[in-house]
Amino acid sequence: MKIKNLVISSLFLVTAIACKEGKSYAKSTDISPTQDTVVAKKADQKDIFINKEFFSGDELVDVEIFKTGKTDIDSVNYSIYKSRNSGKYIFSLEKFLKNDDVEKYRITDTVNLNSPDIAINVQTVGDKKLLSLKSDQKLLKEWSFNNKTVSAKSNEWVGNFSCRFLRMKEESGDPRAYGMINLNISKSNADFKLDSYVENVKKDLMVIEKKPDEIILAEKNNKNATFKITKSNSKYLLKSDFINTTVGENDTYELTKK
Repeated sequence: MKIKNLVISSLFLVTAIACKEGKSYAKSTDISPTQDTVVAKKADQKDIFINKEFFSGDELVDVEIFKTGKTDIDSVNYSIYKSRNSGKYIFSLEKFLKNDDVEKYRITDTVNLNSPDIAINVQTVGDKKLLSLKSDQKLLKEWSFNNKTVSAKSNEWVGNFSCRFLRMKEESGDPRAYGMINLNISKSNADFKLDSYVENVKKDLMVIEKKPDEIILAEKNNKNATFKITKSNSKYLLKSDFINTTVGENDTYELTKK
């Protein structure tokens, strides 16, 4: 991803300093520069805009993207940038905000590095999720996130979803040509029904994976038979090879949540 007008005047910090106007998104533990040479030496760095918001695709100034990735913490991503001038690196912790055609992010914290050889680990401790940045098993910095926030957003998938669709396209003028898809999703299971003039099918499903913008369900006796629902701009879009095979069409179904 690219950041417009992100000017890095120096990459010699143990950890980047938050802007005076904003508050740090996550608690952290700083490491002395004498503990690991992977962290750059301390220096003034005015042009790292912690709490700066940007859109994916914004142009970069003075840096190039070395690596980007996601964590298993809700909406938390990261990037590693490389300075075009000094060749040093900066780790940027970023929170996904929204996607209105173009993804929007906010920089929450940064760490300046001499080397991109780092490990990013996430562990759950009580009601917290801890994200740690390490080099050769040495802790460089750690952030703490409230795990309850993640759980609350995961519960968004609990509920009833339905869709009315044209089952027999050649008979679109006949009310019997339409079918209904119903999904009743709980925390770990789901009931699937497909009712039409041609067939009436029921399936007991289980939750395989759950994210804020995606849930994957599968038949209890066949985990390869999946049903994937993606949330995009407040729309719930269902894709399933089982449905495609049953109705003879490769299609995406827009669900309504009750």
